[in-house]
Amino acid sequence: MLTMSDDHGRITVIKLACSRLTSADFGTLRRAQVQAVQRGRSAFLVDLSAVRRITRSGLAGLVEFQSAAPREVVIGYFGACPAVAREIDRCALSRLLTVFETREAALAAPAFRARRLAGMKAVVLVAGAGRRMAPLSAQTPKPLLDLMGRPVLEHVMTHLAGFGLRDVLINPGHLGPQFHARLSSAGLRPVQFFNEGRYLGPHWQAAPLGSASTLLAMQAQLSAFDEDFVVMCGDAISTVDLAEMASLHRRSGADVTLAVQQVPRDAVQNYGILEIDAQARVTGFVEKPTPKQPPSRLASTGIYIFHPRALRHLAYGAPQDIAHDLLPAILAAGGRIQAYQGAFDWCDIGCPRDYFLANSRALRGLLPQITPQGREIRRHVWAAPGAVVAPRAVIVGPCFIGADAVVEAGAKLEGPTVIGAGAHVSSRVLVRRSIVMAQTAVAPGSWVDDMIVSGDWAVDHRFADGSEQPQEPMEGVNWCGDRPIAAHNRDVTPEWRVAQ
Repeated sequence: MLTMSDDHGRITVIKLACSRLTSADFGTLRRAQVQAVQRGRSAFLVDLSAVRRITRSGLAGLVEFQSAAPREVVIGYFGACPAVAREIDRCALSRLLTVFETREAALAAPAFRARRLAGMKAVVLVAGAGRRMAPLSAQTPKPLLDLMGRPVLEHVMTHLAGFGLRDVLINPGHLGPQFHARLSSAGLRPVQFFNEGRYLGPHWQAAPLGSASTLLAMQAQLSAFDEDFVVMCGDAISTVDLAEMASLHRRSGADVTLAVQQVPRDAVQNYGILEIDAQARVTGFVEKPTPKQPPSRLASTGIYIFHPRALRHLAYGAPQDIAHDLLPAILAAGGRIQAYQGAFDWCDIGCPRDYFLANSRALRGLLPQITPQGREIRRHVWAAPGAVVAPRAVIVGPCFIGADAVVEAGAKLEGPTVIGAGAHVSSRVLVRRSIVMAQTAVAPGSWVDDMIVSGDWAVDHRFADGSEQPQEPMEGVNWCGDRPIAAHNRDVTPEWRVAQ
C-alpha cells in the first residue's frame, strides 16, 4: 500500500492509495504515524476515499493503528465510500472510529480545528487609549471591558485557541498594569507581554508605538516572527475562520491577507475601505473616507495574517500604523495584499454605543460564541457566581447580573440590561435597556433608561458614537462604597445566591 501525507499545523492527513484494505497495510500506516509524531504532529486524518473494500482484518488494522497512537493524539477518518461505511457500522466500530463525510468536515471538527494553526504566533493589539470609548476607557482599557462575565480580550484569546493559536503576544500600553494583573491571575495560557509603557516611580506611563511600529519592534527586539503570524485587535469579537484565512494567505503568496466585510455606506468613515480586483487582490486602500465618495463599502476588520517580509516596508522612527502607513507602503512597492471574504460574524467594539450593542447581541444569542458566565436563573436571565437576586425583583430578560451583584426586592430590570460585577440595584429602581457598570450603586427611586452608568458619569448609549458627549453623573447613582444600602433591605433574602 502506498500512502501520501500532508500537514495542516499539527494535523497530518494520510491518503491511502489502495482499493482494498487488509491487515497487511497496518505496518505502512504505523510507519507514517511514527514519522509524523516525530515531527511534532498530534492529530491524524486518514483519507479512505480510494478504498473500495475493507476486510475484517483491515478493520482490525485500523483499530490497531488507533490503539498504537500516543494518548494525546487524535485520529479521524473521512471519505469512506458507502460499502466501507456500512462495514464499519456492521462491525459496531462507529463509536471507536470517528468517521467524517468529507475532509472539510473533519478539519472543522473542534478536536482537529484546535490543531490546524498550532505553532503559529498571534499578536493581539491592546495598547491604544480608546478615546472613542470614553468615559468607559478612562479607568478600564477597552479590551478588558466586561462582556457577559469575561473581558473582551479573553473572548478574543479563546477564539484564537480554537485554532491552536496559543503563542500570543500582547502590547500593554494604556493602563498597562491591568493587563498584567488580569492575565496573570485568570489562569489563561501563557502570554508574552511587549510593554508599550513603563513605571515612573509608582505610576505607569503609557508610550504606544503605533500598530505597525509595534510589529517592527517585536521583530527587532524579540525576533518574534520567522513565519506567517496573525494580528488582531483586542476589542473586536469575530467568528472568522482563521485556518481557512491562513490557507488562502499561503495559496496566494500574499505579503498580507486581511479579513473584510461589507459595511453600510453611512458607516464607511469609521473604517479602512478597500478596492479589490476579480481575484480579491487589494488595489487601493482609503482610511476612513467620507460617506459621499467611498471607493467601496468593503471594510477592513483589523484581522490580518502577515508574512514577515511585509515588515521590510517599515522604517524606524516616527510611529507607524498598519492601515495608515504599512498597507499603503506595501501597495506602493508592488507587494500583494489579499482580501479574505469568507462568511463570518464581526462585532467591533469601538465606542459606548458599540459596547451596548455587543452586550445586547450576546444576550439575544446573536453572538453564538459568547455565552453568559453563570446560571440561567429565570427565562433569559443569567446570574454570575455570587450574584444575589431577591424573589420580588421584577426582571424581564434578556438580562445578565454580574458576579457578587445585588438586585433588591422591588427593583425592576428590563432587557437587554447588564448589571456589572459587585453593583447594587436598590428597591424602587427601574433599569431598562442599560448597563450598570461594576461596583455601581443605584439608589431607591432612580430610573436608568437607555444609559450606561457608573458612579462618576452617565452616557446615553444611543448617541455615544465616539464623538463628544455629555458625561455628567446621574442623580441617585454612586459608587458602592459611597452610600449605605437602604435599612429595610440590608438583609436581602435571595431568590438566587449563585454559588462561587
